Amino acid sequence: MELRQGNGDFHKSWKPAILITFLIMVIYLFMGTRTTLWDRDEPYYACVAVEMVQSGKYLLPTFNGKVWLEKPPLLYWLMSIPIRLLGPTEIACRFFSIVWTALASLLTFFIGYRLFSVKAGLWAMVILASTFLILVVGSAATTDTLLLLLTIGVMAVFLLSITSGMHLSHIILMGIALGLGMLTKGPMGLMPLPAIAIILWLDRKNMPRTGRYIWLAGVSLSIGVLIFLAWAIPANKASNGEFLHIFIGRHVIARALKPMEHHGGNFLLHLPYYLFVIIVGFIPWTLYLPGSFSAVAGGRVGGKYGRIFLLSWIVPTFIIMTLAATKLPHYILFVWPALALAVAGTIDAAQQNRLTNRDRIWLRRGAWLFGPLAITMSLGLMIVPWFLQIPGLRWPCLASGIVLLTMTVVSIHQQRADRPQVSAIILLTGMIVFEIPILFGVLPAIEQIKITPAIAQAIKAKTTKEIPVATYKYVEPTLNFYIGRQIELLYDEEAVISWSRQAREGVLIIPKDKLEDIQQSYGTLPLEEIASKKGFNYSKGKTVEVMALIRNARK
Repeated sequence: MELRQGNGDFHKSWKPAILITFLIMVIYLFMGTRTTLWDRDEPYYACVAVEMVQSGKYLLPTFNGKVWLEKPPLLYWLMSIPIRLLGPTEIACRFFSIVWTALASLLTFFIGYRLFSVKAGLWAMVILASTFLILVVGSAATTDTLLLLLTIGVMAVFLLSITSGMHLSHIILMGIALGLGMLTKGPMGLMPLPAIAIILWLDRKNMPRTGRYIWLAGVSLSIGVLIFLAWAIPANKASNGEFLHIFIGRHVIARALKPMEHHGGNFLLHLPYYLFVIIVGFIPWTLYLPGSFSAVAGGRVGGKYGRIFLLSWIVPTFIIMTLAATKLPHYILFVWPALALAVAGTIDAAQQNRLTNRDRIWLRRGAWLFGPLAITMSLGLMIVPWFLQIPGLRWPCLASGIVLLTMTVVSIHQQRADRPQVSAIILLTGMIVFEIPILFGVLPAIEQIKITPAIAQAIKAKTTKEIPVATYKYVEPTLNFYIGRQIELLYDEEAVISWSRQAREGVLIIPKDKLEDIQQSYGTLPLEEIASKKGFNYSKGKTVEVMALIRNARK
Protein backbone atom coordinates (compact mmCIF):
# COMPACT_ATOMS: atom_id res chain seq x y z
CA MET A 1 0.00 0.00 0.00
CA GLU A 2 1.17 3.47 -0.88
CA LEU A 3 -0.04 5.21 2.23
CA ARG A 4 1.48 7.73 4.60
CA GLN A 5 2.19 6.37 8.02
CA GLY A 6 2.31 9.79 9.64
CA ASN A 7 5.32 11.68 10.93
CA GLY A 8 6.33 14.33 13.37
CA ASP A 9 4.99 17.19 11.27
CA PHE A 10 1.49 16.23 12.37
CA HIS A 11 2.30 17.24 15.95
CA LYS A 12 3.53 20.59 14.65
CA SER A 13 0.39 21.13 12.58
CA TRP A 14 -2.42 20.21 14.96
CA LYS A 15 -2.38 23.75 16.38
CA PRO A 16 -3.16 25.47 13.03
CA ALA A 17 -5.75 22.75 12.33
CA ILE A 18 -7.42 23.40 15.70
CA LEU A 19 -7.22 27.16 15.11
CA ILE A 20 -8.88 26.80 11.70
CA THR A 21 -11.54 24.58 13.27
CA PHE A 22 -12.22 27.25 15.87
CA LEU A 23 -12.43 29.98 13.20
CA ILE A 24 -14.86 27.89 11.15
CA MET A 25 -17.02 27.41 14.23
CA VAL A 26 -16.99 31.15 15.06
CA ILE A 27 -17.91 32.12 11.49
CA TYR A 28 -20.71 29.59 11.33
CA LEU A 29 -21.98 30.60 14.78
CA PHE A 30 -22.29 34.15 13.51
CA MET A 31 -24.06 32.87 10.39
CA GLY A 32 -26.48 31.00 12.63
CA THR A 33 -27.57 34.26 14.28
CA ARG A 34 -28.37 36.11 11.04
CA THR A 35 -31.71 34.51 10.21
CA THR A 36 -34.79 33.04 11.78
CA LEU A 37 -35.47 29.36 11.10
CA TRP A 38 -36.23 28.41 7.51
CA ASP A 39 -39.32 26.40 6.65
CA ARG A 40 -39.68 23.55 6.52
CA ASP A 41 -36.98 21.24 7.82
CA GLU A 42 -35.38 23.46 10.47
CA PRO A 43 -38.54 24.20 12.50
CA TYR A 44 -39.69 20.58 12.28
CA TYR A 45 -36.48 19.41 13.97
CA ALA A 46 -36.43 22.36 16.37
CA CYS A 47 -40.05 21.92 17.46
CA VAL A 48 -39.57 18.20 18.07
CA ALA A 49 -36.57 18.94 20.30
CA VAL A 50 -38.46 21.68 22.18
CA GLU A 51 -41.42 19.36 22.78
CA MET A 52 -39.00 16.72 24.07
CA VAL A 53 -37.63 19.17 26.60
CA GLN A 54 -41.10 20.32 27.64
CA SER A 55 -42.59 16.84 27.99
CA GLY A 56 -39.50 15.03 29.29
CA LYS A 57 -40.35 12.12 26.97
CA TYR A 58 -37.30 11.09 24.96
CA LEU A 59 -38.26 7.69 23.54
CA LEU A 60 -40.81 8.79 20.94
CA PRO A 61 -40.38 12.23 19.36
CA THR A 62 -43.53 14.33 18.91
CA PHE A 63 -44.46 17.28 16.72
CA ASN A 64 -47.52 19.39 17.51
CA GLY A 65 -48.35 16.86 20.22
CA LYS A 66 -48.43 13.86 17.87
CA VAL A 67 -45.84 11.08 17.52
CA TRP A 68 -43.22 12.08 14.94
CA LEU A 69 -41.35 9.14 13.43
CA GLU A 70 -39.96 10.82 10.31
CA LYS A 71 -36.39 10.51 11.68
CA PRO A 72 -34.67 8.66 14.55
CA PRO A 73 -34.10 10.74 17.70
CA LEU A 74 -30.35 11.40 18.04
CA LEU A 75 -30.53 14.93 16.62
CA TYR A 76 -33.40 15.82 18.98
CA TRP A 77 -31.59 14.36 21.98
CA LEU A 78 -28.48 16.42 21.29
CA MET A 79 -30.40 19.56 20.34
CA SER A 80 -32.27 19.40 23.65
CA ILE A 81 -29.05 20.18 25.57
CA PRO A 82 -28.51 23.77 24.33
CA ILE A 83 -32.30 24.31 24.36
CA ARG A 84 -32.29 23.56 28.09
CA LEU A 85 -29.40 25.97 28.60
CA LEU A 86 -30.34 28.79 26.21
CA GLY A 87 -34.07 28.33 25.74
CA PRO A 88 -35.89 27.62 22.46
CA THR A 89 -33.88 30.04 20.33
CA GLU A 90 -32.49 29.75 16.82
CA ILE A 91 -28.89 29.57 17.97
CA ALA A 92 -29.71 26.90 20.55
CA CYS A 93 -31.29 24.73 17.87
CA ARG A 94 -28.43 25.35 15.44
CA PHE A 95 -25.55 25.20 17.92
CA PHE A 96 -24.51 21.59 17.57
CA SER A 97 -24.94 21.61 13.79
CA ILE A 98 -22.33 24.36 13.72
CA VAL A 99 -20.01 22.42 16.03
CA TRP A 100 -20.40 19.33 13.83
CA THR A 101 -19.52 21.36 10.73
CA ALA A 102 -16.28 22.47 12.36
CA LEU A 103 -15.45 18.95 13.62
CA ALA A 104 -16.21 17.45 10.20
CA SER A 105 -13.65 19.88 8.77
CA LEU A 106 -11.13 18.75 11.39
CA LEU A 107 -11.66 15.09 10.53
CA THR A 108 -11.21 15.97 6.86
CA PHE A 109 -7.85 17.50 7.80
CA PHE A 110 -6.88 14.27 9.56
CA ILE A 111 -7.72 12.15 6.52
CA GLY A 112 -5.89 14.59 4.25
CA TYR A 113 -2.82 14.40 6.45
CA ARG A 114 -2.87 10.59 6.40
CA LEU A 115 -3.41 10.35 2.66
CA PHE A 116 -1.30 13.25 1.42
CA SER A 117 0.37 15.82 3.66
CA VAL A 118 -0.28 18.31 6.42
CA LYS A 119 -0.65 21.12 3.91
CA ALA A 120 -3.16 19.13 1.87
CA GLY A 121 -5.11 18.36 5.02
CA LEU A 122 -5.32 22.04 5.94
CA TRP A 123 -6.44 22.91 2.43
CA ALA A 124 -9.06 20.14 2.53
CA MET A 125 -10.71 21.44 5.68
CA VAL A 126 -11.08 25.01 4.42
CA ILE A 127 -12.24 23.82 1.00
CA LEU A 128 -14.95 21.71 2.61
CA ALA A 129 -16.15 24.57 4.83
CA SER A 130 -16.25 27.12 1.99
CA THR A 131 -18.37 25.29 -0.58
CA PHE A 132 -21.85 26.61 -1.32
CA LEU A 133 -23.70 23.52 -0.08
CA ILE A 134 -21.86 23.45 3.26
CA LEU A 135 -22.47 27.18 3.66
CA VAL A 136 -26.19 26.43 3.34
CA VAL A 137 -26.44 23.36 5.61
CA GLY A 138 -23.50 24.04 7.93
CA SER A 139 -25.45 26.25 10.35
CA ALA A 140 -28.90 24.72 9.82
CA ALA A 141 -30.82 22.91 12.55
CA THR A 142 -31.04 19.69 10.53
CA THR A 143 -29.50 16.21 10.52
CA ASP A 144 -27.08 16.94 7.67
CA THR A 145 -23.92 17.97 9.47
CA LEU A 146 -24.34 15.41 12.27
CA LEU A 147 -24.63 12.63 9.70
CA LEU A 148 -21.67 14.08 7.79
CA LEU A 149 -19.51 14.11 10.93
CA LEU A 150 -20.37 10.51 11.82
CA THR A 151 -19.81 9.14 8.32
CA ILE A 152 -16.50 11.00 7.99
CA GLY A 153 -15.63 9.57 11.40
CA VAL A 154 -16.11 6.04 10.10
CA MET A 155 -13.83 6.75 7.12
CA ALA A 156 -11.20 8.37 9.36
CA VAL A 157 -11.13 5.44 11.80
CA PHE A 158 -10.97 2.96 8.91
CA LEU A 159 -8.04 4.84 7.38
CA LEU A 160 -6.30 4.90 10.76
CA SER A 161 -6.79 1.16 11.08
CA ILE A 162 -5.14 0.65 7.68
CA THR A 163 -2.03 2.58 8.73
CA SER A 164 -1.63 1.16 12.22
CA GLY A 165 -3.43 -2.17 12.03
CA MET A 166 -6.99 -2.90 13.12
CA HIS A 167 -7.36 -2.73 16.89
CA LEU A 168 -10.32 -3.31 19.17
CA SER A 169 -10.66 0.44 19.68
CA HIS A 170 -11.09 0.93 15.92
CA ILE A 171 -13.83 -1.69 15.77
CA ILE A 172 -15.67 -0.10 18.68
CA LEU A 173 -15.31 3.45 17.34
CA MET A 174 -16.52 2.45 13.90
CA GLY A 175 -19.43 0.57 15.45
CA ILE A 176 -20.42 3.54 17.60
CA ALA A 177 -20.22 5.93 14.64
CA LEU A 178 -22.32 3.59 12.47
CA GLY A 179 -24.87 3.16 15.25
CA LEU A 180 -25.14 6.88 15.92
CA GLY A 181 -25.39 7.48 12.17
CA MET A 182 -28.40 5.14 12.02
CA LEU A 183 -29.88 6.92 15.05
CA THR A 184 -29.52 10.12 13.04
CA LYS A 185 -30.93 9.08 9.67
CA GLY A 186 -31.45 5.33 9.58
CA PRO A 187 -29.71 3.42 6.74
CA MET A 188 -28.09 6.66 5.53
CA GLY A 189 -25.70 6.20 8.45
CA LEU A 190 -24.31 3.11 6.69
CA MET A 191 -23.08 5.01 3.63
CA PRO A 192 -19.39 4.42 4.45
CA LEU A 193 -19.78 0.62 4.20
CA PRO A 194 -19.99 0.36 0.39
CA ALA A 195 -16.92 2.58 0.13
CA ILE A 196 -15.01 0.47 2.67
CA ALA A 197 -16.03 -2.78 0.96
CA ILE A 198 -14.81 -1.55 -2.43
CA ILE A 199 -11.54 -0.22 -0.96
CA LEU A 200 -10.84 -3.63 0.57
CA TRP A 201 -11.72 -5.45 -2.63
CA LEU A 202 -9.67 -3.21 -4.94
CA ASP A 203 -6.63 -3.33 -2.66
CA ARG A 204 -6.92 -7.01 -1.76
CA LYS A 205 -3.58 -7.92 -3.41
CA ASN A 206 -1.71 -5.44 -1.20
CA MET A 207 -3.54 -6.36 2.00
CA PRO A 208 -2.69 -9.89 3.12
CA ARG A 209 -5.41 -9.76 5.78
CA THR A 210 -8.29 -8.41 3.72
CA GLY A 211 -10.58 -11.19 4.98
CA ARG A 212 -9.82 -10.21 8.56
CA TYR A 213 -10.67 -6.58 7.82
CA ILE A 214 -13.97 -7.60 6.25
CA TRP A 215 -14.80 -9.69 9.31
CA LEU A 216 -13.89 -6.87 11.67
CA ALA A 217 -15.95 -4.39 9.62
CA GLY A 218 -18.83 -6.82 10.03
CA VAL A 219 -18.33 -6.74 13.81
CA SER A 220 -18.45 -2.92 13.69
CA LEU A 221 -21.67 -3.10 11.72
CA SER A 222 -23.14 -5.49 14.29
CA ILE A 223 -22.25 -3.06 17.09
CA GLY A 224 -23.90 -0.24 15.13
CA VAL A 225 -27.06 -2.25 14.50
CA LEU A 226 -27.30 -3.15 18.19
CA ILE A 227 -27.00 0.53 19.14
CA PHE A 228 -29.78 1.40 16.72
CA LEU A 229 -32.02 -1.46 17.84
CA ALA A 230 -31.59 -0.45 21.49
CA TRP A 231 -33.82 2.50 20.62
CA ALA A 232 -35.78 1.18 17.61
CA ILE A 233 -37.25 -1.91 19.31
CA PRO A 234 -38.79 -0.13 22.33
CA ALA A 235 -39.79 2.81 20.09
CA ASN A 236 -41.56 0.51 17.66
CA LYS A 237 -43.29 -1.25 20.55
CA ALA A 238 -44.36 2.04 22.15
CA SER A 239 -45.73 3.26 18.80
CA ASN A 240 -47.62 0.00 18.18
CA GLY A 241 -45.52 -0.81 15.13
CA GLU A 242 -45.84 2.62 13.56
CA PHE A 243 -42.06 3.18 13.52
CA LEU A 244 -41.48 0.31 11.08
CA HIS A 245 -44.43 1.42 8.99
CA ILE A 246 -43.67 5.16 8.83
CA PHE A 247 -39.90 5.42 8.97
CA ILE A 248 -38.73 2.15 7.41
CA GLY A 249 -41.70 1.63 5.11
CA ARG A 250 -42.29 5.19 3.89
CA HIS A 251 -39.08 7.12 4.49
CA VAL A 252 -36.58 4.40 3.58
CA ILE A 253 -38.11 1.88 1.19
CA ALA A 254 -40.68 4.15 -0.48
CA ARG A 255 -38.19 7.01 -0.92
CA ALA A 256 -35.79 4.63 -2.66
CA LEU A 257 -38.44 3.25 -5.01
CA LYS A 258 -40.49 6.31 -5.93
CA PRO A 259 -40.15 10.09 -5.70
CA MET A 260 -41.70 11.62 -2.59
CA GLU A 261 -42.87 15.19 -2.01
CA HIS A 262 -41.97 16.10 -5.61
CA HIS A 263 -38.25 15.42 -4.93
CA GLY A 264 -37.51 13.50 -8.10
CA GLY A 265 -39.51 12.45 -11.12
CA ASN A 266 -38.82 10.76 -14.42
CA PHE A 267 -35.96 8.36 -13.75
CA LEU A 268 -33.98 8.97 -16.95
CA LEU A 269 -34.58 12.71 -16.83
CA HIS A 270 -33.22 12.92 -13.27
CA LEU A 271 -30.15 10.71 -13.80
CA PRO A 272 -27.79 13.73 -14.04
CA TYR A 273 -29.37 15.37 -10.97
CA TYR A 274 -26.44 14.83 -8.61
CA LEU A 275 -23.90 15.75 -11.25
CA PHE A 276 -25.58 19.15 -11.39
CA VAL A 277 -25.71 19.28 -7.56
CA ILE A 278 -21.96 18.69 -7.37
CA ILE A 279 -21.17 21.27 -10.03
CA VAL A 280 -23.29 23.95 -8.34
CA GLY A 281 -22.99 22.95 -4.68
CA PHE A 282 -19.21 22.59 -4.77
CA ILE A 283 -18.69 26.15 -6.06
CA PRO A 284 -16.16 27.79 -6.03
CA TRP A 285 -13.97 24.67 -6.02
CA THR A 286 -15.80 23.31 -9.06
CA LEU A 287 -12.98 25.03 -10.92
CA TYR A 288 -10.64 22.25 -9.76
CA LEU A 289 -12.84 19.20 -10.22
CA PRO A 290 -11.83 18.17 -13.79
CA GLY A 291 -8.12 18.49 -13.00
CA SER A 292 -8.54 16.79 -9.64
CA PHE A 293 -10.29 13.76 -11.13
CA SER A 294 -7.53 13.51 -13.73
CA ALA A 295 -4.82 13.67 -11.06
CA VAL A 296 -6.56 11.25 -8.69
CA ALA A 297 -7.36 8.73 -11.44
CA GLY A 298 -3.75 8.88 -12.62
CA GLY A 299 -2.33 8.28 -9.14
CA ARG A 300 -0.63 11.66 -8.88
CA VAL A 301 -2.68 12.47 -5.76
CA GLY A 302 -1.97 10.07 -2.91
CA GLY A 303 -0.57 7.41 -5.20
CA LYS A 304 -2.40 4.21 -5.96
CA TYR A 305 -4.03 4.00 -2.54
CA GLY A 306 -5.19 7.62 -2.67
CA ARG A 307 -6.88 6.79 -5.97
CA ILE A 308 -8.56 3.69 -4.51
CA PHE A 309 -9.62 5.47 -1.32
CA LEU A 310 -11.12 8.59 -2.92
CA LEU A 311 -12.77 6.99 -5.95
CA SER A 312 -14.25 4.22 -3.78
CA TRP A 313 -15.64 6.95 -1.54
CA ILE A 314 -17.13 9.05 -4.34
CA VAL A 315 -18.30 6.69 -7.10
CA PRO A 316 -20.46 4.13 -5.17
CA THR A 317 -22.23 6.89 -3.22
CA PHE A 318 -22.91 8.81 -6.41
CA ILE A 319 -24.32 5.70 -8.12
CA ILE A 320 -26.48 4.64 -5.15
CA MET A 321 -27.97 8.10 -4.69
CA THR A 322 -28.54 8.46 -8.44
CA LEU A 323 -30.47 5.17 -8.55
CA ALA A 324 -32.68 6.19 -5.60
CA ALA A 325 -35.97 7.68 -6.79
CA THR A 326 -36.25 10.51 -4.24
CA LYS A 327 -33.54 13.11 -4.70
CA LEU A 328 -32.46 16.09 -2.61
CA PRO A 329 -29.15 17.99 -2.80
CA HIS A 330 -27.97 17.07 0.72
CA TYR A 331 -28.41 13.33 0.09
CA ILE A 332 -25.05 13.37 -1.70
CA LEU A 333 -23.28 15.35 1.05
CA PHE A 334 -21.22 12.31 2.12
CA VAL A 335 -18.96 12.74 -0.96
CA TRP A 336 -18.14 16.37 -0.12
CA PRO A 337 -15.10 15.58 2.08
CA ALA A 338 -13.74 13.23 -0.62
CA LEU A 339 -14.12 15.95 -3.25
CA ALA A 340 -12.42 18.44 -0.92
CA LEU A 341 -9.59 15.97 -0.35
CA ALA A 342 -9.16 15.42 -4.08
CA VAL A 343 -8.94 19.17 -4.73
CA ALA A 344 -6.60 19.73 -1.77
CA GLY A 345 -4.34 16.87 -2.87
CA THR A 346 -4.23 18.31 -6.37
CA ILE A 347 -3.24 21.76 -5.11
CA ASP A 348 -0.49 20.16 -3.03
CA ALA A 349 0.67 17.99 -5.95
CA ALA A 350 0.78 21.03 -8.24
CA GLN A 351 3.06 22.87 -5.83
CA GLN A 352 5.37 19.86 -5.74
CA ASN A 353 5.37 19.58 -9.58
CA ARG A 354 3.87 16.09 -9.51
CA LEU A 355 1.09 16.85 -11.98
CA THR A 356 1.35 15.85 -15.63
CA ASN A 357 0.56 18.08 -18.60
CA ARG A 358 -2.73 16.21 -18.91
CA ASP A 359 -3.67 17.13 -15.34
CA ARG A 360 -2.80 20.78 -15.89
CA ILE A 361 -4.82 20.87 -19.11
CA TRP A 362 -7.86 19.56 -17.21
CA LEU A 363 -7.26 22.10 -14.45
CA ARG A 364 -7.47 24.85 -17.07
CA ARG A 365 -10.56 23.25 -18.60
CA GLY A 366 -12.25 23.55 -15.24
CA ALA A 367 -12.80 27.20 -16.16
CA TRP A 368 -15.40 26.09 -18.72
CA LEU A 369 -17.29 24.26 -15.97
CA PHE A 370 -16.98 26.90 -13.27
CA GLY A 371 -16.85 30.14 -15.25
CA PRO A 372 -20.25 30.27 -17.02
CA LEU A 373 -22.09 29.13 -13.90
CA ALA A 374 -20.34 31.52 -11.51
CA ILE A 375 -20.67 34.45 -13.93
CA THR A 376 -24.38 33.72 -14.38
CA MET A 377 -24.85 33.60 -10.61
CA SER A 378 -22.96 36.85 -10.12
CA LEU A 379 -24.97 38.64 -12.82
CA GLY A 380 -28.16 37.30 -11.25
CA LEU A 381 -27.14 38.75 -7.89
CA MET A 382 -26.41 42.10 -9.46
CA ILE A 383 -29.52 42.37 -11.67
CA VAL A 384 -32.47 40.39 -10.23
CA PRO A 385 -32.84 42.29 -6.89
CA TRP A 386 -33.59 45.51 -8.82
CA PHE A 387 -36.84 43.89 -9.98
CA LEU A 388 -37.83 42.82 -6.46
CA GLN A 389 -39.61 45.07 -4.00
CA ILE A 390 -37.48 44.15 -1.00
CA PRO A 391 -36.01 47.14 0.88
CA GLY A 392 -32.29 46.95 1.52
CA LEU A 393 -31.65 44.00 -0.81
CA ARG A 394 -30.26 45.62 -3.95
CA TRP A 395 -26.93 47.04 -2.80
CA PRO A 396 -25.75 44.04 -0.72
CA CYS A 397 -26.63 41.73 -3.62
CA LEU A 398 -24.78 44.03 -5.99
CA ALA A 399 -21.72 43.95 -3.72
CA SER A 400 -21.77 40.16 -3.37
CA GLY A 401 -22.28 39.78 -7.13
CA ILE A 402 -19.29 42.01 -7.86
CA VAL A 403 -17.13 40.02 -5.42
CA LEU A 404 -18.21 36.72 -7.00
CA LEU A 405 -17.60 38.01 -10.52
CA THR A 406 -14.18 39.43 -9.63
CA MET A 407 -13.19 36.24 -7.80
CA THR A 408 -14.28 34.16 -10.79
CA VAL A 409 -12.44 36.18 -13.43
CA VAL A 410 -9.19 36.52 -11.45
CA SER A 411 -9.09 32.87 -10.31
CA ILE A 412 -9.74 31.61 -13.83
CA HIS A 413 -6.97 33.86 -15.13
CA GLN A 414 -4.54 32.41 -12.57
CA GLN A 415 -5.70 28.87 -13.34
CA ARG A 416 -5.16 29.31 -17.07
CA ALA A 417 -1.74 30.78 -16.30
CA ASP A 418 -0.90 27.45 -14.56
CA ARG A 419 -0.88 28.93 -11.07
CA PRO A 420 -3.41 26.72 -9.23
CA GLN A 421 -2.08 27.59 -5.77
CA VAL A 422 -2.61 31.31 -6.37
CA SER A 423 -6.03 30.59 -7.81
CA ALA A 424 -6.95 28.62 -4.68
CA ILE A 425 -5.94 31.50 -2.40
CA ILE A 426 -8.08 33.87 -4.49
CA LEU A 427 -11.09 31.54 -4.26
CA LEU A 428 -10.79 31.15 -0.50
CA THR A 429 -10.31 34.88 0.07
CA GLY A 430 -13.11 35.67 -2.35
CA MET A 431 -15.57 33.38 -0.55
CA ILE A 432 -14.81 35.06 2.78
CA VAL A 433 -15.36 38.52 1.29
CA PHE A 434 -18.44 37.28 -0.62
CA GLU A 435 -20.10 36.29 2.65
CA ILE A 436 -19.78 39.76 4.22
CA PRO A 437 -22.58 41.50 2.23
CA ILE A 438 -24.63 38.30 2.38
CA LEU A 439 -24.51 38.16 6.19
CA PHE A 440 -24.82 41.88 6.87
CA GLY A 441 -27.18 42.88 4.06
CA VAL A 442 -28.83 40.15 2.02
CA LEU A 443 -30.06 37.91 4.85
CA PRO A 444 -31.42 40.76 7.02
CA ALA A 445 -33.26 42.11 3.97
CA ILE A 446 -34.81 38.71 3.22
CA GLU A 447 -35.96 38.47 6.84
CA GLN A 448 -38.37 41.31 6.07
CA ILE A 449 -40.42 39.15 3.69
CA LYS A 450 -40.73 36.19 6.05
CA ILE A 451 -44.30 35.87 7.26
CA THR A 452 -44.33 33.67 10.34
CA PRO A 453 -41.99 35.57 12.73
CA ALA A 454 -44.01 38.79 12.42
CA ILE A 455 -47.35 37.00 12.83
CA ALA A 456 -46.04 35.00 15.80
CA GLN A 457 -44.66 38.10 17.51
CA ALA A 458 -48.03 39.85 17.27
CA ILE A 459 -49.92 36.81 18.59
CA LYS A 460 -47.57 36.40 21.56
CA ALA A 461 -47.79 40.13 22.34
CA LYS A 462 -51.61 40.23 22.34
CA THR A 463 -52.56 36.82 23.76
CA THR A 464 -51.53 34.56 26.60
CA LYS A 465 -50.04 31.09 26.13
CA GLU A 466 -53.33 29.49 27.21
CA ILE A 467 -55.25 30.84 24.22
CA PRO A 468 -55.41 28.17 21.48
CA VAL A 469 -54.29 28.82 17.91
CA ALA A 470 -55.70 27.32 14.71
CA THR A 471 -54.61 27.70 11.10
CA TYR A 472 -56.22 27.24 7.71
CA LYS A 473 -54.31 27.01 4.41
CA TYR A 474 -51.11 28.27 6.01
CA VAL A 475 -49.41 25.25 7.51
CA GLU A 476 -45.76 26.01 8.23
CA PRO A 477 -43.84 24.47 11.16
CA THR A 478 -42.34 27.86 11.98
CA LEU A 479 -45.76 28.69 13.43
CA ASN A 480 -45.31 26.04 16.11
CA PHE A 481 -41.77 27.15 16.91
CA TYR A 482 -42.31 30.91 17.10
CA ILE A 483 -45.75 30.89 18.68
CA GLY A 484 -44.66 28.18 21.12
CA ARG A 485 -48.01 26.40 21.18
CA GLN A 486 -49.65 23.40 19.62
CA ILE A 487 -51.68 24.48 16.61
CA GLU A 488 -55.00 23.06 15.48
CA LEU A 489 -55.21 22.41 11.73
CA LEU A 490 -58.48 23.27 9.99
CA TYR A 491 -58.94 21.37 6.74
CA ASP A 492 -61.98 22.95 5.06
CA GLU A 493 -64.17 26.05 5.06
CA GLU A 494 -66.84 24.40 7.19
CA ALA A 495 -64.24 23.74 9.88
CA VAL A 496 -63.29 27.44 9.85
CA ILE A 497 -66.93 28.48 10.22
CA SER A 498 -67.46 26.04 13.09
CA TRP A 499 -64.27 27.21 14.79
CA SER A 500 -65.21 30.91 14.50
CA ARG A 501 -68.53 30.31 16.31
CA GLN A 502 -67.05 28.72 19.41
CA ALA A 503 -67.50 30.67 22.64
CA ARG A 504 -63.98 30.70 24.08
CA GLU A 505 -61.09 32.88 22.98
CA GLY A 506 -58.87 31.66 20.16
CA VAL A 507 -56.62 32.83 17.33
CA LEU A 508 -57.02 31.94 13.67
CA ILE A 509 -54.17 32.23 11.15
CA ILE A 510 -55.42 32.39 7.57
CA PRO A 511 -54.34 33.85 4.20
CA LYS A 512 -56.30 36.99 3.41
CA ASP A 513 -57.61 35.69 0.09
CA LYS A 514 -58.93 32.52 1.74
CA LEU A 515 -60.69 34.59 4.41
CA GLU A 516 -62.30 36.73 1.70
CA ASP A 517 -63.49 33.62 -0.15
CA ILE A 518 -65.10 32.25 3.03
CA GLN A 519 -66.75 35.54 3.95
CA GLN A 520 -68.09 35.96 0.42
CA SER A 521 -69.82 32.58 0.76
CA TYR A 522 -70.82 32.60 4.44
CA GLY A 523 -70.85 36.24 5.47
CA THR A 524 -68.58 38.16 7.85
CA LEU A 525 -66.97 36.01 10.52
CA PRO A 526 -67.12 37.15 14.19
CA LEU A 527 -63.35 37.67 14.33
CA GLU A 528 -61.14 40.67 15.05
CA GLU A 529 -57.85 41.26 13.22
CA ILE A 530 -54.76 41.48 15.42
CA ALA A 531 -52.01 41.20 12.78
CA SER A 532 -51.42 41.02 9.05
CA LYS A 533 -48.23 40.31 7.14
CA LYS A 534 -47.64 40.21 3.40
CA GLY A 535 -44.55 38.30 2.40
CA PHE A 536 -43.11 35.46 0.40
CA ASN A 537 -43.97 31.89 1.37
CA TYR A 538 -40.76 30.36 0.00
CA SER A 539 -41.76 26.78 0.83
CA LYS A 540 -44.69 27.26 -1.57
CA GLY A 541 -42.93 29.67 -3.90
CA LYS A 542 -45.56 32.41 -3.86
CA THR A 543 -46.38 35.78 -2.32
CA VAL A 544 -49.22 35.73 0.21
CA GLU A 545 -50.75 37.98 2.84
CA VAL A 546 -51.47 36.16 6.10
CA MET A 547 -53.77 37.42 8.84
CA ALA A 548 -54.10 36.61 12.52
CA LEU A 549 -57.66 36.98 13.83
CA ILE A 550 -58.89 36.64 17.39
CA ARG A 551 -62.17 35.09 18.39
CA ASN A 552 -64.18 36.51 21.33
CA ALA A 553 -61.44 38.93 22.37
CA ARG A 554 -61.66 40.22 25.91
CA LYS A 555 -62.34 43.95 26.03
